[in-house]
Amino acid sequence: MKNSITLITGASGEIGENLIDYFSKIDKRKIIAIDINGSKNQNNIFKFIKGSILNIDILNNINEEYVIEEIYHLAAVLSTKAEKNKKLAQNVNIDGTNNLFNLALSQNLKNNITTKFFFPSSIAVYNVKNNYIIPVSENRFCNPKTIYGQHKLFCENLGIAFDKYGNNQNFKIDFRSIRFPGIISVNSMPSGGTSDYAPEMIHCAIKNKNYSCFVNEKSRLPFIVMPDAIKAIINIMITPKKKLKKNIYNITSFSPSVEDLLKTIQKRLPEFKMNYNIDKMREDIVNQWPNFIDDSNAKNDWEWKPEYDLESAFNNYIFKNLEN
Repeated sequence: MKNSITLITGASGEIGENLIDYFSKIDKRKIIAIDINGSKNQNNIFKFIKGSILNIDILNNINEEYVIEEIYHLAAVLSTKAEKNKKLAQNVNIDGTNNLFNLALSQNLKNNITTKFFFPSSIAVYNVKNNYIIPVSENRFCNPKTIYGQHKLFCENLGIAFDKYGNNQNFKIDFRSIRFPGIISVNSMPSGGTSDYAPEMIHCAIKNKNYSCFVNEKSRLPFIVMPDAIKAIINIMITPKKKLKKNIYNITSFSPSVEDLLKTIQKRLPEFKMNYNIDKMREDIVNQWPNFIDDSNAKNDWEWKPEYDLESAFNNYIFKNLEN
């Protein structure tokens, strides 16, 4: 189709850069990327727009000029930062997402296509209290306390409504979402997230620096590594709609405690030292999230299977890439 493009917001973030890198190697689709920061991947995209998803003029221009087959809406204010700047978080996470929904709905009107819309959700939608140890499925404990979790859940429900029922003119989108656990990437140091202690530990260890951890040694969250996160996004997006029994899916790979992570790192880097400087706000958030995730629906509906467990994640991905 003439002028067909894939739109990626938050393109300069961790997931965005890795997703663009994947597309550049696998298929030669035309990508329009939006981010408020500069791009490291400009050679791999058709057009980069430095700007905000709150700028309606930018989105209107894209709507007028292109046929948008897929939207990967990755722009967001993350958990810890959202708690500290609630107004910014609402503007970006709620209003910005609604702008992208309206863009997709406008494409249905203008081009008579149902745009595929990928939305990265989070285990922040859960509030399990007392570190509930049984794996949590998608329909349980969805009563988030954090601003970030509330925003994610609100946007999930809005996306489902536009998928199932459409807007008041009956225009629809094809809405697909994954509730991500913590993501560990070798390519960049994250910022603004509550699960950042894991990648921070790893990057400090590789750089021969000590680390001061902001949660206690028994804290436990589910994680995946970035290659599995990208694989999951691709797999859910290429799965025929009729096979998807849900719009929202959990995925997970391994659920180490902080103590487990430390021991795993020290097996390879025995000189690494860590102390604890507890950030009560961030630790309270971690304690609201599940220790373990039930991802059986993703396994059944679109054959989700992580490539990495804890041991192979460190040996075959993290250390292999960071020590070179």
